[in-house]
Amino acid sequence: MKRIPACLIAASVIALSGCLRSDPQDSAEPEPMPSTVVAAPATIDAALLANRNFGEAPVLLEQVGTGALPPVSDRLPENPRVILPVDETGRYGGTIRRVLIADIIEEDEVYKTLTDSLMMFERPLAERIEVNLAESYEFLEEGRVALFRLRRGIRWSDGVPLTTADFLFWYEDMTFNDNARSVALFPSEWLIDGKPIRMEAIDDFTLKFSAAKPMGRLLQALCKDPVAYPKHHFAQYHPRYNPDATYGDFRQRTSEARIIMEPGVPVLSAWMSTGWVHGQKIVYQRNPYYWKIDTEGNQLPYADRLEFAIVPSLHVINLMLLNGQVDMVGRYDLTDLYAEMKQEEPKGVIKVRVTGPEAGNAYYLNWDAHNPALREAIRNKNVRMALSHAINRAEMSEIAYQGMLIPGGYSFNRLSPYYSEESYRKYTAFDPDKARALLKQAGYRDSDGDGWREFRDGSTFSLTVDVPVASNSKDDSVELLQEYWQDIGIKTNLNYGLSEIIYTRRLNGEFEVLAWKFNAPADPLGRPQVWAIMTANTPYWHRNASSEGPEWLHEATRYMKTAMATVDPDAVFDTMARVRDLHTENIPNIATGSKYHIWAFNTRLGNVPRENARDYEFRGWSGPLMSEQIYIKHEP
Repeated sequence: MKRIPACLIAASVIALSGCLRSDPQDSAEPEPMPSTVVAAPATIDAALLANRNFGEAPVLLEQVGTGALPPVSDRLPENPRVILPVDETGRYGGTIRRVLIADIIEEDEVYKTLTDSLMMFERPLAERIEVNLAESYEFLEEGRVALFRLRRGIRWSDGVPLTTADFLFWYEDMTFNDNARSVALFPSEWLIDGKPIRMEAIDDFTLKFSAAKPMGRLLQALCKDPVAYPKHHFAQYHPRYNPDATYGDFRQRTSEARIIMEPGVPVLSAWMSTGWVHGQKIVYQRNPYYWKIDTEGNQLPYADRLEFAIVPSLHVINLMLLNGQVDMVGRYDLTDLYAEMKQEEPKGVIKVRVTGPEAGNAYYLNWDAHNPALREAIRNKNVRMALSHAINRAEMSEIAYQGMLIPGGYSFNRLSPYYSEESYRKYTAFDPDKARALLKQAGYRDSDGDGWREFRDGSTFSLTVDVPVASNSKDDSVELLQEYWQDIGIKTNLNYGLSEIIYTRRLNGEFEVLAWKFNAPADPLGRPQVWAIMTANTPYWHRNASSEGPEWLHEATRYMKTAMATVDPDAVFDTMARVRDLHTENIPNIATGSKYHIWAFNTRLGNVPRENARDYEFRGWSGPLMSEQIYIKHEP
């Protein structure tokens, strides 16, 4: 069999370019970060690994002394994952205090903070892919077969060994089984040319993946959500292993929220849940079997506890941050609070970071809107071009984003290896006269002089924008959008709602226009279901695309599927450039640009990264923080 070096595959499938900065006149930029000398060994001493002379937290050492736990050398795998601290070797103890506006609807933030998968994106910037639970891997048969070898000796938080049976349980019994799967559709990243990738166990520590075509996106898929769950725990609730069990009960028990938040579920993460009061807080304590160490051989994490308080108000969250009651805030849009935070920063309680640029907001148009007149209008390219040209992105940047928005359109952004400046700027020039002319050309006029254009059936051309409250959509920018679109004769209503309500409307296709963060412009192949017709009811903004979608979207879908089954980086680039151009030219949705991200942390924390990718595909803001190596310098 012909072998492909793992490093070549990694380069071909990640190929992430550096962040291209905007011109100074275009937007504000973050302050340059000072260079740092890391006060920890760059690599671990081989003799330390050979002698297995590891350090551990005092609270665990006490349990070893009483016989409640085996020695740390027996709890760690043969070859632990070694993490280089951001600044220095930390100290044990204390609690990292985080905050969420909700628990169940925000479970993905907890997931990104805690979960580990077979592979992982480099942190804090996703410039390459690294081994994680896997110790090594190789691709065979030109990428149609891949072998992954697990680190021997990794254990779940209850001490039970991790084996390939846990991966097969996730794939065969939880994901492949339509009755057991907690979501309706089989995940598209595990399909090659419409057929599921095959997974099998060679032995307890070797996994084999195979497909009829090269698996060009396998490493990315293995960097995201966990692909192993504790079979010894969940099998008792699965009808395949327990005839008294039901699939309904199994799906409830294996929801992402319950897996990550419910006490008693064995995990592989740095902390394990010990308390969850719905709507109030989630409490985690260190996992005694966590399988990562620092470069001095100390078992991670440094912090004894991780807590998430549930606070459904960004204003209150900011007050808690300024008062020293919260350690880190960064999931939400803090632009409105930036000036206040910078004013408070000299007092020494908080440190403010500005990183990016990253995906900004977008306005997703429902191509299958319930109103047939609006549906017809949305499917008219001239209308979509008009909606984009009506937006004054430069003004929006100054008023709503304090100059931190880099104007751009519906195309791959500056973090993408397939980025094109020309494509990024297409249809973004502020030109309301051109917008009015495009609407007139499309047949939408104000025939009665009341200031509003009419649909073809004579009714008022109106639409409603769904806006999630306390989420990533900026109210100021949406109100400006309303003003811009009404200025060209389109009556624009704003429907504010709690995030979970707006998200449910998105899932059910009940929205007309949705204000949401631009999905995956840095790595479209990471979320192909947003950019292509990968399965029934996708993309969510055109659920009927498989039967009613335009030819250009079907063509883009074919290109994306080709790219997902390609390991040649040049071929992937050429193919994805075509996808980029098709989407950019046809502007199915309206984007506003890329923006810098504002986040902050309490100065009592050590080893907080200076940069952050904060892209959904690279595990958002929380994943790149490397929380396991953050430590408490002093208690509040």
